[in-house]
Amino acid sequence: MTSNKPYDQSIVATLSSIPDAEATAHYIKDETGSLVERALASGPMDNQISRKIRTKIDRRVLPLLCITYAFQFMVKTSMDYCSVYGIFPDYKPHGQDYSWIISIFYFGYLAAEYPSLAIMQKFRLAKFLGVNMILWGAILMTTAACSSFACFATVRFSLGVVEATISPGFVAITGIWWTRQEQASRSSLWISFLGVGSFIGTLLVYGLAQEHAQLGGWKRTFLKLGGLNLIWGVLFSLAMPDSPVTVTWLNENEKIASIQRVMGNKTGTRSRRFVKSQVVEAVTDPKIIILGLISFVNAIASGGLVFGSSIIQGFGFDPLETALLNLPLSVIQVGTQIGSGFLFARIRNSRLHIASLAMILPIVGTMLINQLQPANKWGRLVGVWLLGSYPVGFMTILGLLSTNIAGTTKRSVASGWVFVCYCAGHIFGPQFFKSTEAPAYRNGIKAIFYCFVMNILLNQVLRIIYDLENKRRDRSLEGKSEDEVLATKRSSELQGFKDVTDKDNVMFRYAL
Repeated sequence: MTSNKPYDQSIVATLSSIPDAEATAHYIKDETGSLVERALASGPMDNQISRKIRTKIDRRVLPLLCITYAFQFMVKTSMDYCSVYGIFPDYKPHGQDYSWIISIFYFGYLAAEYPSLAIMQKFRLAKFLGVNMILWGAILMTTAACSSFACFATVRFSLGVVEATISPGFVAITGIWWTRQEQASRSSLWISFLGVGSFIGTLLVYGLAQEHAQLGGWKRTFLKLGGLNLIWGVLFSLAMPDSPVTVTWLNENEKIASIQRVMGNKTGTRSRRFVKSQVVEAVTDPKIIILGLISFVNAIASGGLVFGSSIIQGFGFDPLETALLNLPLSVIQVGTQIGSGFLFARIRNSRLHIASLAMILPIVGTMLINQLQPANKWGRLVGVWLLGSYPVGFMTILGLLSTNIAGTTKRSVASGWVFVCYCAGHIFGPQFFKSTEAPAYRNGIKAIFYCFVMNILLNQVLRIIYDLENKRRDRSLEGKSEDEVLATKRSSELQGFKDVTDKDNVMFRYAL
């Protein structure tokens, strides 16, 4: 096995003395294999061809990610939807039972995260994700048979297990198909479907609540959501390609062009090998540690806000009104995420600044909820709606996982750490919302206020670290000739397909 140490000079010398295909054959660790050799040996790609390939990818891959993410959010929040439609008359929770039913999902997610990532790295990516989607649909349907805490807890734990790889898997897919510049807008689009899923889920529950049938409204919700997810999992498995090698809607030249498009990412596409040194590098990298901390504080807020419907109902609205009054929150979620993605793509090095600004509205919202008088239910409702921009923080984290970490094993470990923190936040979040404080949950609202503030501070610390590292690398190139820089750049592109990490790639620059 070759070393993962920087090897600019040796590679440059090798490339200068033997043909590209022969040189790269020895170094490539990427699963796209021979396509990389041919892509590196090809000349510069025409911009028109690049746009044509991008359009095909956008049409074939992006909708699958978007729709799946909408389903994912509907699954995770289905318990909140049903809490206002008769689930408690069928099952009487005691004390913090409901909070634990919400939290237990993330115990399953936490337990499965690293094992699932290890399995995912070894097998076909899209098919592995599709199987998990089919399983989560089937498990969700069984929720309709639950009538005790033990049953609900078991089902929710199982849902967490099968859902643990969806977001990390989508991060990997984004890195395979789009350039660094394109990833920000594409990630923001599929992540924005969290809000779309919330919007559709709210309307679905509203419609089901008005049906008259033998089963309770909440049971019909689980059966129908589960059935839809199961069917979608089958369709996803059939339609989503595992990599440019296996795709059927690109011809051979277009496959090579798709590899050429992402060469500048310096991250390759995907390697199935496991590298121990990358594990050590990931767990000692302060940038990755801070990414996890940002995920943690953002998830505490998200975990607490599964009580959103209960909070709105506590203002004095009936169940049907509560469902409809959730819609503006979903609209704000979608609008701020898509808008932030648009700004990411057009304002260079703006991601962490924009993510920080997105926390301002939720900070104001928590202040309105807690400080306005109970009689001012509409003012407090506006406060709930303003919380809708906080998912921009999570969206930014996922984007940085895709663009700022090279080395497949390192990225897998980093993704695992970020989602372990995500699970921990979701476990802790509901516990701040004590049943004895319902429906105001004032201490819970205070907790998420502090999390939004911490999110801003951590974003700025991470940005400073990225910026200092980029400047250090720029200084290392000072005094080199144009030819030397060009040779180093070509070596850097090859390093991405050799599965070299961002730390060891001198031309790698971090997105801010």
